[in-house]
Amino acid sequence: MALLCLLCALPVQAGQRVVALSADVAELVVALQAQQLLVGRDKLARQPQLAQVPVIGSSRALTAPPVLAVKPDLVIGSDQAQPPGIYQQLTALGLKVLKVNHSDDPQAFADGMRQVGLALGRPAQAEALASQWLLALKPQPGSGKRILLSYDGRLVAGRGTAGDALIRAAGGVNAAADIQGFLPMNPEAWLKAAPDIVIVAAHNAPVYGGLKALQARPELASSNAVRSGKVLAWPAADFLRLGVGSPAVVTRLRQLAS
Repeated sequence: MALLCLLCALPVQAGQRVVALSADVAELVVALQAQQLLVGRDKLARQPQLAQVPVIGSSRALTAPPVLAVKPDLVIGSDQAQPPGIYQQLTALGLKVLKVNHSDDPQAFADGMRQVGLALGRPAQAEALASQWLLALKPQPGSGKRILLSYDGRLVAGRGTAGDALIRAAGGVNAAADIQGFLPMNPEAWLKAAPDIVIVAAHNAPVYGGLKALQARPELASSNAVRSGKVLAWPAADFLRLGVGSPAVVTRLRQLAS
């Protein structure tokens, strides 16, 4: 995450009111033990600690009035908060706004953690969290197992993606390293990828027909992933973007590859 609103880098004062526009930011607020500052949150933020925090809408379709209604001193969100113009709207209405950009680069993401921690008056906690998080995301030697991460059985995480960073931190090899970014891969490329592990987004099961149908595809049927029973469905947010919980995802990947 990278800071876009430098004016918001000053820490909030005791008793001030904060809104988390997106679930990823709400997760970070909880990790920094600053949830008591929240007076509004994204509907998609489901941490138990936030159960009593008012919902200001879904980050997929936000409007300004519900945010204004809770009278925040600071609004924090990421590019998950849509529409993109919501930040300009809130700024034009006189609110202090801190927008952080997701980055598929672990160092940039950790820097964003520190910036949010500073804004929340939790610089020491954020530094400790970011340092531990970054250490867990450091590329490691490992089994060398070929791991393929896919959104829907077609789109895959290539080089330079969050998924690529997770794979490398787990000591694996990105089976889609021949492509840059997050792109579709044709059946021939899937066959060539020869994955030992395949992980697809669980919510897209209707798209790829479920795991049984996916494993039966000619390009996968003879793969090590199918033979070893390592074609799995995970929540997309776990493995296709970086987040506070990414170290736990790295641990799961490492265990799969062992």
